[in-house]
Amino acid sequence: MKTILTIIQIILGISVAVLILLQANGDTESRSNILSTAGVQKRGWELIMYYFSVGVIFVFLLSSIIQTII
Repeated sequence: MKTILTIIQIILGISVAVLILLQANGDTESRSNILSTAGVQKRGWELIMYYFSVGVIFVFLLSSIIQTII
């Protein structure tokens, strides 16, 4: 059981790293000024990738907790 959880954590860890690296850094002209009050809103695939990344991180956290309990 621990071996399966370890393999799942490795896969989740790699996917979290890839998802974070695939996300746009958001350095647009409106965000280059630190005093700018213009808000940036995620749309389309950016929003889907953001929520998917949060979900994968949550599953990774749960698998880590389950592995420490077992």
